[in-house]
Amino acid sequence: MRYIFHSVWTILFIVIFTACNQVDSPEDKKDIEAEAATVDVFEQSEYSTEGMRPSAIAELIDTDENVIGDVTFYDVDGKTAVELTAEGLSPGFHGFHIHDIGVCEADASDGPFTTAKGHYNPEGTEHPDHAGDLPVAFASEDGKAQLTVITDRFTSRELVEAGAGVIIHESDDNFANIPDRYQSDAQKKPGPDEETLKAGDAGSRAACGVVVAP
Repeated sequence: MRYIFHSVWTILFIVIFTACNQVDSPEDKKDIEAEAATVDVFEQSEYSTEGMRPSAIAELIDTDENVIGDVTFYDVDGKTAVELTAEGLSPGFHGFHIHDIGVCEADASDGPFTTAKGHYNPEGTEHPDHAGDLPVAFASEDGKAQLTVITDRFTSRELVEAGAGVIIHESDDNFANIPDRYQSDAQKKPGPDEETLKAGDAGSRAACGVVVAP
């Protein structure tokens, strides 16, 4: 079973542990335990995708065309849950985006997976407000990454009909968060330059997948 906010369990444990050491009577302890159980049920019912049928999937390949994981989409309460599971990545943070075109050519002339074009952006906004902009994925020292996020910027059906793709980048995504104290040589003014506004300087593309109906 997967949840969006895995840290909720750690926080919940600390709250219960602290509170149980401060209770004055068994009745107080029962009240605390009952409240904790209510939170537990709330988190499971709102965020669990266990037993749900995926609304879209994307199998990920790396630049050697090896399958390294997948991205699974679910329709959840009028929003879209996006679950990433991957391995074989370099340790650290990686930009993670939905792209316009689900064409994954590892040997593309302009660089691996450049055939997926830019971010999925039907509203014509700037990064990080593209519909396809997602939180960065973190790969541990063994190269494995897992991420679950809920978004209302797109539906699974929209991505399938658009023939969209999924890209994991080699580097971190700074979400174009460039403070004014840094000078953009390209723009000749403080703030992010044109390249940063495209993809947050996330670098080359490490993995690609095509969003399809399950």
